Amino acid sequence: MLTQVEAPATRTLNPFRRTRAIAEHTLREAKDDITHLQLLSLFHALAACETALANAPGTLAERLDGLRSAAADLVGGAWLSANADHPDVRAFDRFDGTALLSRLDEVLANLLRARFFRLAA
Repeated sequence: MLTQVEAPATRTLNPFRRTRAIAEHTLREAKDDITHLQLLSLFHALAACETALANAPGTLAERLDGLRSAAADLVGGAWLSANADHPDVRAFDRFDGTALLSRLDEVLANLLRARFFRLAA
């Protein structure tokens, strides 16, 4: 089966691959509706950032603020406060939108992983 490859000009940017992958996994595993809705908000914020990168770079800072807000809502203020000494939470607290997008992706992905993944020790 052959698949059509998009022309380079029509490909969308996906600088938040890690964050998107962890959010998709969390969406599959989440049991409650509130988490599902908050994840949808995060996906919308990710899409807004990607669209801004491709079409309106001047609005990226505003979109990144929305992404930060959506991530904070998803993990919860109480969880952020209770885990303030965790390195991934500290990195998220320093998230200001001025870092390279790959670094922002890493910060967000690590925060979601710390909040939602229950890794065996």
